[in-house]
Amino acid sequence: MQKVIAGGSYSYDTNALKHFFEAGFHRIGLEVAGRSILIKPNLLTGKPAEKAVTTHPIFLKALIELLKDSSCTVFLGDSPGYESLERVLKNGGYLEMLGSLGVRITPFTEEIVKRADGISPYKEFLFGEDPDRYDLVINVPKLKTHGMMGMTLGAKNTFGFVRGFAKGRWHLRAGRDRDLFASIIVDIHRIVSPTVTVLDGVLGMCGDGPSNGTPVICGMIALSRSAFALDAFVESHLCPRATLPVTSCARRHGFLDHYEVIDVGVPSPVTFPMPQACDTDWSLPAPVKRLLRNIFLKKPRISRRTCQLCGVCGTVCPADAIHLQNNTMVFDYTKCIRCYCCQEMCPHGAIKV
Repeated sequence: MQKVIAGGSYSYDTNALKHFFEAGFHRIGLEVAGRSILIKPNLLTGKPAEKAVTTHPIFLKALIELLKDSSCTVFLGDSPGYESLERVLKNGGYLEMLGSLGVRITPFTEEIVKRADGISPYKEFLFGEDPDRYDLVINVPKLKTHGMMGMTLGAKNTFGFVRGFAKGRWHLRAGRDRDLFASIIVDIHRIVSPTVTVLDGVLGMCGDGPSNGTPVICGMIALSRSAFALDAFVESHLCPRATLPVTSCARRHGFLDHYEVIDVGVPSPVTFPMPQACDTDWSLPAPVKRLLRNIFLKKPRISRRTCQLCGVCGTVCPADAIHLQNNTMVFDYTKCIRCYCCQEMCPHGAIKV
């Protein structure tokens, strides 16, 4: 039975976090001494830590210090949404810390084809880095909502191994079928197969995440060898009435069974509004869900007062549904697949759902 070690912290205290990591690794029987380790945080875009968009620098610092104390060779990498990894690390306040600790930066910019006979119809995935190059992969997601999938936690964080704008092609293939996209996420996660997932939920994001939601102090930290179990625990703790697509898919295909929660100080649940775009009633029959989606699924809309005409939304749109016209960004809703990549990536918070 998989274990989820769940605790609480209302501040980013390095020593307290290191103690939690060390004790948690011991409880799940994880030995890290002398290993080569790739850390995969959530580095969506280069925003300040207080915006709760990315894994907090101090959270990563505590983890890296613990690994360095055990003579590990530490690498860190990700494939941000539209910026370079170097720019995200610089603007987010990571570079100096990583340099001082001797961490090797690994931009996910290669073209590595990974094959799998999984649960989705697809058998090949283009990665920007090969997780098999390392002894261990430590997956370090941020606790956030997600406009399309409800929440982005451990399993969804490994989608970042997909190279650059290839992510958009997966959104386009799945279209409005969130169950299909969930199966793609599950397949990618199982290819990556991280050794352990460590959740930064001290400061989380609710509302219209994953980049323009509302920061909220959740006070939650957790780790597990199973990201599916960790995600299920977090969802049940914060959103007990929601059954979200990735967790549902993992459970349906036998990747999420019973798990044990070892409570070492989990805080009480906070008020945690979900995204306006999120359909959380995934227990309905598929034909009913399709009908309801067509009627009620919300559209992304742009605020002309806030929009800076930077064009990022049009660049990241996998359906090519956003164009500059008459000095404003215009949506073609006949093409829009409601993936909300535009809302996710807008650097000015100008797109709402």
